[in-house]
Amino acid sequence: MKRFVTAVVSLLVICMTSIFGSAQSKTSAEPGSLLYKISGKGLAKPSYVFGTFHAICSTDMVPLESLDSYLAQTDQLMMEIDMDDPAEMSSMVGAVVIPDGKTLKDFLNAEQFAKVDAMTADLLGYSAENVKMVKPTMLSVLLLTSPKAIGCKPTTYDMSLMQNAVAKKKPVLGLETVASQLKVLDSDPLAKQAKDLYEMALDPQKSIGELKKLMAVYKERDADKLYILTDSMMTKDRAFQMRLLDERNIAWVPKLEVAFRDKPTFVAVGAGHLGGEKGVIKLLRAKGYQVTGVKL
Repeated sequence: MKRFVTAVVSLLVICMTSIFGSAQSKTSAEPGSLLYKISGKGLAKPSYVFGTFHAICSTDMVPLESLDSYLAQTDQLMMEIDMDDPAEMSSMVGAVVIPDGKTLKDFLNAEQFAKVDAMTADLLGYSAENVKMVKPTMLSVLLLTSPKAIGCKPTTYDMSLMQNAVAKKKPVLGLETVASQLKVLDSDPLAKQAKDLYEMALDPQKSIGELKKLMAVYKERDADKLYILTDSMMTKDRAFQMRLLDERNIAWVPKLEVAFRDKPTFVAVGAGHLGGEKGVIKLLRAKGYQVTGVKL
């Protein structure tokens, strides 16, 4: 049980933003990119901010070789969480489990659970009975990023970039903790999470199709185009979207500024965080930095 839950945690913390992230209301008129150079405001050397897609087919990734020269110009790597910290990664094993010994069956009736069970069997290859203790929102992430759903075994920039930095003895920093990320996902009541999971089970291909559209646009290496598409996929729960993106972006900027002043930094965060009025790019420009798109 513990080994299974640990695996779920590892997947969740590297893919949540790409699955649930979406943009705000206005786009930039400037040409988009996935990589931005951060300079000015007294910085001796530039830093870089790169937009990742946390769970993606390896054939759809920007080749890591394209990023090597920019990573080489920096002295540390900053990601959403510090995946090089074993204590951090293992600290939230219990967070994916429904508390008080309850399961999905306490929030869904028999007919609803049967729908979720059919979807789980189709996408994961086993019964929902095996994962009924996992919180519904987190189970939906596991389902949407399964090999059956996206057509490949998902890979991540995060792990590859971290391994690259560690091999070069560069420090790896986190903008936030595993606990804070999972707290955002877990911010809706369990009853609402279960209802959303059931509604997803009524038409799994709709959610899978939206994710594949995002993947296809990401391949164009233009965060603005990805922004426009995610904007069209806005959910009805605006409060959740604000917690997931706006509030986190605002909290990140002071930490980014400290890192930039300390030493040149390569920042890798979900591409959904780059665009919008409260996206990382506009927030950094508002702070007086020169932020320039780099075509890959």
